[in-house]
Amino acid sequence: MPITPQELITNLGDLPPLPQVAAQVLRLAADPDSTTDDLRRIISTDQALTSQILKIANSAMFGMVREVKTLTQAIMTLGFSTIKSVVIASSAKNLYSRGGTGLQERVLWEHALVTALAGRAYARAFRSPRVEEAFLGGLMHDIGKSVMGVKYPDRYGALVRAIYNGEADGLEAELETFGFDHTMVGEALLQAWNLPASMVHAVRWHHDPAHAPADDQALTAFVSLGNQMALDRKVGLGRPESLAACTQQACAVLGITPEVLESTQLQVVEALENDKTLIRDF
Repeated sequence: MPITPQELITNLGDLPPLPQVAAQVLRLAADPDSTTDDLRRIISTDQALTSQILKIANSAMFGMVREVKTLTQAIMTLGFSTIKSVVIASSAKNLYSRGGTGLQERVLWEHALVTALAGRAYARAFRSPRVEEAFLGGLMHDIGKSVMGVKYPDRYGALVRAIYNGEADGLEAELETFGFDHTMVGEALLQAWNLPASMVHAVRWHHDPAHAPADDQALTAFVSLGNQMALDRKVGLGRPESLAACTQQACAVLGITPEVLESTQLQVVEALENDKTLIRDF
């Protein structure tokens, strides 16, 4: 019998909270009456986040002629939507690193970031209005792995090694070992953080996009394709061929042929090349 969400959370114990600054920024981003100054005041209380935002505002991705020196300038340069993405990315990076700073944690974070950037590039290529959501869904798609690594370091570490060595299938092995998999854990975490339902669905169904709620199937497909691209570029712990069924589902959801996907991949790879500074420095 499948585990219920309530049983899952009970088995996991306390989930890590969303950092206070991130929660405040998300509330502001959803408030049509919020101002740049409101955002600046909240972000300025976190020196590390302020530094990260300034670094990104000055990255080659935005091609600024003049150096962005103040947080206000950075917010004006990036816009509310991108600021929200950076804040969630910072929160995600901290969570991906909670198990330590070893190879496994670093690879999980790099895989999440490349998946996010590739998913965003696919959304742009197919002229979707949900570009930033694809980025955020990509960032969070494997966050359940990090939580499981923190909660069950020995058991999950051994499982990850088996998956990496091709001795086990990821989702099936997680289900057999724990009774739930990382997509379910990610779903529980994002629900606990009160993040939008679209992100929750993209994380829960990124291995099975055709089963996401209809309104979020395309978004989930972009995350799935981003996940495939990351593994194709050897960024991550899994084997690219293990995602073949997910990619076929994503194409069916988007109504595209393998030939269209292949031609679009060239644009995505080019976008990743343009973003490589961000990948290296974040």
